[in-house]
Amino acid sequence: MKHLEDPARRFFHPSITDRERAIFEAGIALGALYHQFLGIPIAKREDVLKAVKEAIEKTMILQPFRESVKVDFNLNVIKGELQGPYDYSSLRGEAIDVKVVVRYGSARVKARMRFIEDLGFNLMYIEDVEDLEARQG
Repeated sequence: MKHLEDPARRFFHPSITDRERAIFEAGIALGALYHQFLGIPIAKREDVLKAVKEAIEKTMILQPFRESVKVDFNLNVIKGELQGPYDYSSLRGEAIDVKVVVRYGSARVKARMRFIEDLGFNLMYIEDVEDLEARQG
């Protein structure tokens, strides 16, 4: 992916590095995804899961500086084969595992959101940060 110029850069404090901005953008991506998509109806049917996965991935990649968005589901917490009128779930944090890659300037960040069993919490965290200029030099 080519480096994108950022017309909004002037609004950020000049001390903010590409690394810090990439981490900021990754946090925005995961937070937006969490609050926009959790709660939608979902069922353990291939066509439904595929449609929800594609909707999330295709819309979240539209945000600035996103290189990739990958969604997986934990089928153990999604109910419903749609056998009856109430046989579906609402998408919850425990059911979704998302990986987002953000590239901002010379930095690439890999962020993730998934349910961590021993924390009992759907955690958003940074898996990796790369300095792309250091790799080229």
